[in-house]
Amino acid sequence: MAQCLSCDPDTEWSPEGTSSCLPKDRLFFSWQDPFAMVLLTFSALGVVLNLLVSALFLQQQDTPVVKAAGGPLSQVILFSLVISDISAMLFVGRPNSLQCKARQVLFGVSFTLCVSCILVKTLHILLAFQFNPKLHEVLRGLYKPYIIVAICVSLQAATCICWLVLKSPYNHIVNNPTTLLEACHEGSYLAFGVMLGYIAVLAFVCFICAFKGRKLPHLYNEAKFITFSMLLYLISWLLFVPVYITTSGVYLPAVEMVVILICNYGILCCHFFPKCYIILFKKEQNTNTAFRKKLYEYSNKTTDVVSVSVVTNCREGVTCLSLHRVSITGHCRERSNSI
Repeated sequence: MAQCLSCDPDTEWSPEGTSSCLPKDRLFFSWQDPFAMVLLTFSALGVVLNLLVSALFLQQQDTPVVKAAGGPLSQVILFSLVISDISAMLFVGRPNSLQCKARQVLFGVSFTLCVSCILVKTLHILLAFQFNPKLHEVLRGLYKPYIIVAICVSLQAATCICWLVLKSPYNHIVNNPTTLLEACHEGSYLAFGVMLGYIAVLAFVCFICAFKGRKLPHLYNEAKFITFSMLLYLISWLLFVPVYITTSGVYLPAVEMVVILICNYGILCCHFFPKCYIILFKKEQNTNTAFRKKLYEYSNKTTDVVSVSVVTNCREGVTCLSLHRVSITGHCRERSNSI
């Protein structure tokens, strides 16, 4: 008579009707998975595109389009998108403790840096084109670009540090009847939610502020691109929550990876590709003369007193890039104090 053997429930299983033990297959979101390969390709492509755009903006840093796009802040945004794309790659492969910690922290801090810079750009737009004198003074007092970015990023960094210290993400094994699923556990889902919620709050503030400036001059209209990119971010993460909660198994990391890539490409396409198009194919629009013309055309359509931006080159005999208060009633009449 055959003797029954007891299989190790942690590593082995036995098919029904057999007398032998088989090792459980270890499952994870593998590099060889076709879906993983597609996502990794998009991540790598995102890194390359961000670096190419960064190089183009550095080459054209003295042109009106690059200055209107934020100048140095644009480089910071592109850098943060590169880090965010790299963090997405960490969702693929056999997880380990360091990888589980790094991927969430890298994304949280890098994307907070990105959205903080966009928030600063949004405030800059409202300040430059603010119609209400009282609100203009309030915005001017609040407009401290690097302080705003530093505070926003520091708050997110503090959240991530508390997360890592108190209950950090870790790799764990889900023991199924016939398989072993290797995955990252977020440690504290509360901290995970706070990290994502904080970015969502910043994105919502950007969306509201940018929506107010959506009707600005064509060449200066960063606001409509900010509005669309932040709306895309908010919708993506709203859809992410129910999908993430109801999804399990090997492809759970792919859910967050997809959302990260959608957000990264949304910002790259909305904020930078239109500028690249003007720089490369519409060079006649990338001049001080073209910018002034569009600004004055915009001001001539306004019957109230408005504030407009005047963009000029910083060269000998020419005034530097600055923002001026211009009083207009039907057409431009006088330039007063600099903001």
